[in-house]
Amino acid sequence: MTRDETKKILMMMQCSFPNWKPIMDMAFVIDVWNDDLADYSYEQCYMALKAYKSTNTSGFAPSVGQLIDMIHSIGARGEKELNSNEAWALVMKALCNSNYHAEEEYEKLPNLVKIAVGSPDNLRTLASSSDFNEEVEKSLFARVYDTTVKREKENARLPEAIKRAIIESESHKSIADKQEEFK
Repeated sequence: MTRDETKKILMMMQCSFPNWKPIMDMAFVIDVWNDDLADYSYEQCYMALKAYKSTNTSGFAPSVGQLIDMIHSIGARGEKELNSNEAWALVMKALCNSNYHAEEEYEKLPNLVKIAVGSPDNLRTLASSSDFNEEVEKSLFARVYDTTVKREKENARLPEAIKRAIIESESHKSIADKQEEFK
């Protein structure tokens, strides 16, 4: 989004929320919001602001985080988010054929379910377990899956620059760990 587009969003906010009066220099406010919303298009921000205005009854203008949250909730409507019971049903279906075809069954699963399952070997282990207790496994899976979904939602809201910095620091950490192994 350009600086002028950010300025238009802030002008709309000022018109819609007359009590919103930044206490700082408006040029600085525009620069800060432009930096914070750099990963999003004008159309996304415009639609998020419209959605916020029509759903929020507090009378207060949105913060940057609230606007970003609205962008993601609008964008997520096209994809069906599975709850833990629906995700577990997919895992159970995959388990039926995982004694010999765990890799293929694992690849059919949605990404968040894959992350929660861990690996094709985990599918194979569960499928071949003689003391498999569905209620216990379902409960364990639901906890991991819900945590995975929450973490992925939080990560989706992070600015791209921060995501790159995290990935970079993790790769440096893993290089340092490997160097320690060889000592």
